[in-house]
Amino acid sequence: MSFWLLALGFAAQAAAFLPLLAAPVIGFFGKPMHGAFANVVLCFLVFLLTLAVFRHPGGGLIHADELGMMFGVLTSFVALSTSLTNIAFVRSEISRMSVRRWRVYHAMCQVMLGTTILGLYADNIGMLWVAVEGATISATLGVSLPRTATALEAGWKYFVLGGVGIALALFGTMLTYLAAQPVLGPGLQAMSFAALEAHAAHLDGALMTLAFVFLLFGYGTKSALVPLHGWLPDAYAEGPIPLTATLSGLMLNVALLALLRFRHLMQANFLALGGALPPGPFLETLGLASLLLVAFSLWRRRDARRFFGFSSIENSGIAVFAFGVGGTVAIFAGLLHMILHGLIKSALFQAFTRAAAMRGGAGPGQYGFSHLRGMMASNKYLAWLLVGCVFFLTGLPPSGLFATEFLIISQTVQRVPILSLPLGAGLLLCAIAIIRQVGPLGFAPPPKNTMPAKAGRLLGVVYLHLALVVTLAFAMPPLLFVALSNIATGLQ
Repeated sequence: MSFWLLALGFAAQAAAFLPLLAAPVIGFFGKPMHGAFANVVLCFLVFLLTLAVFRHPGGGLIHADELGMMFGVLTSFVALSTSLTNIAFVRSEISRMSVRRWRVYHAMCQVMLGTTILGLYADNIGMLWVAVEGATISATLGVSLPRTATALEAGWKYFVLGGVGIALALFGTMLTYLAAQPVLGPGLQAMSFAALEAHAAHLDGALMTLAFVFLLFGYGTKSALVPLHGWLPDAYAEGPIPLTATLSGLMLNVALLALLRFRHLMQANFLALGGALPPGPFLETLGLASLLLVAFSLWRRRDARRFFGFSSIENSGIAVFAFGVGGTVAIFAGLLHMILHGLIKSALFQAFTRAAAMRGGAGPGQYGFSHLRGMMASNKYLAWLLVGCVFFLTGLPPSGLFATEFLIISQTVQRVPILSLPLGAGLLLCAIAIIRQVGPLGFAPPPKNTMPAKAGRLLGVVYLHLALVVTLAFAMPPLLFVALSNIATGLQ
């Protein structure tokens, strides 16, 4: 009992380091199914710890603010639901990889979870960088695990582009530290987000502008923004799909929130006439470019995982665009958009895992739209779930993304009207490209020799994701609304 009370007293530190400490044990011992169940237990413990962080936010280098707490709970919840559906994935694919590679796979799941939590809770720009680098390395190893030529190519592409991005982010981090030194002095104080925000008006504006450019392209690579976005569709297509689902819901958010925090420093310095340029045009340009790229790229994708990888680029672009528009409402909408997209996309990939298993296997190469069409013939419950997940991504009612995109468009019309037309056109083209897949996936004639199959009990967690998406957008609990509004007000 005393151990658990001590762990709760250091909930933020425990949530970040428990998965990292457990990863070597999972990586060296046990059979594949042992690793799958250990993964569930660890994710459940981390979920409880992220809830405890609201009472014990930590201190020093690891100190969770309201923004980190909120996304910490989202991260651990997505990881927990993914770990549950991962059990069926391991059972169906157990013969495709050796015991050693299954151990590495489950270890990397925990490393990704731990480094992501660490990035969300870090009150230090250097620790944030270390966390994102750790997540990059673990994701690279996870993507290349199938050891096929295409998986190795995707892993190397991720490593090279991720390495470029993390190098740019490191240089931007160093420049931020140099910009803060005249005000905060040398040492950890000049690397603390809390201290930087308190003294943002007095930072060296010219250095901050240069730093922001490097940070934008560095962390923009991690959030799959144009032009360094090419790793994401390949990683989604080739890696083990539960790891892909986790990638969608967790890693992109850390990089996007890093950009939001640095954007706040720039904006505060600009408004105080500290010499920094306004960050809005930078973010609006990359966000809109990412959206428009996807609007014309989705139409030629035939593999579902690659298709929805491009969809993640779209939604990262939408969130970054909202941060660029600025103001309480736009930032509120951008943050809510990230939360809802994480829930929808992870649910979608979990449903696709089961659908591919019904059609012969859940490994890479089993996710062509032509192979997965007509899911009603296999299982009507799973078919409706897939149809719902894909439809929710279009941003049409009753999807929660409709509410966030409506808010973003309305704020764009008010604050940057010249960009409202390309924004609306990009959203419309993406919605049409996505909705084209709804009918064939659910109701088209299935491939020959398709037989009905059971959906499995754990699909209930996927329905829970969709229920949360509708609830959070149209019936948000007042406490959450106030918290998210306060965060947006503080970061505008």
